[in-house]
Amino acid sequence: MLARILVPLDGSSLSERVLPIAQRLAQSFDAKIDLLYVIPTPTDEIPEALTIQATEDGKHYLEKISRHLTGSPSKAQASYSVQVGHPASLIIEQAESQPGSLVLMSTHGYSGLKKLLLGSTAGKVVQAANSPVLLVPAGATNPEGKLVEFKKAIVPLDGSRLAECVLPLVVHMCKVLEMELILVRSYNPSFPGTSVRMHDVSQIVHDAAENYVKEKARELQGAGLRNISYEVLRGVPAEQITDLALATPNSLTAMCTHGRHGVSRWLLGSVTNAVLHCAEEPVLVVRGSGVETEY
Repeated sequence: MLARILVPLDGSSLSERVLPIAQRLAQSFDAKIDLLYVIPTPTDEIPEALTIQATEDGKHYLEKISRHLTGSPSKAQASYSVQVGHPASLIIEQAESQPGSLVLMSTHGYSGLKKLLLGSTAGKVVQAANSPVLLVPAGATNPEGKLVEFKKAIVPLDGSRLAECVLPLVVHMCKVLEMELILVRSYNPSFPGTSVRMHDVSQIVHDAAENYVKEKARELQGAGLRNISYEVLRGVPAEQITDLALATPNSLTAMCTHGRHGVSRWLLGSVTNAVLHCAEEPVLVVRGSGVETEY
């Protein structure tokens, strides 16, 4: 299911931060690592001669990284390429050129207003790529302050088939990486009426949410997954999901997006979009179209 880890690099220590994760994933899934360096298309401000030099520099840079990966104890299979063009478009094109690709990218650890701006290359890739994208925020660490590990996978579900499209890949990752799977159903009831009626309605919604995730957990256990639990959370879904991720060290949150085409391909689901803007832990995004439905 995962045969290739595509890692876009730009020469910064931030982008290189995900390389140990790429090594672990490649070793665990017997996948290869593809490094990609994109040079912006020449413009009046960026002459062609400078682009040619940057391309050569990029090749030397990736060759050095590739030698390190193949010479490390993991002995990863690593290849590299330097492309000229629009970064986000080329990353998406490269990811979709081979089945079984996962895009692995590091993101800036912004806060406040800057965090709400998904205009970065990573933001554009996660919004439009058909391939799964794993984003690792700069500040994502384990309790010891080292690079985050993947020990638990948090999967928010809303009862729809779309949300469940993320499960085949996540279940596969949980089995291979021996992660615990945490199913989450978050609800935020807001109905008119007296406080007594609100309490009754809230209890009905809670029970329905709990029955759903319990049944889904039993279904996944029947598919061979043993380490699984669930949470039913009351409140604004995006807030509840990000709070749970923060309270769960060494976790990644996995969510599915709409399987749209054309211009609407750039529109993420509202909850997924909100989680991406607020997340301080890794987030795996899987597009709904073309995703396997069997575990």
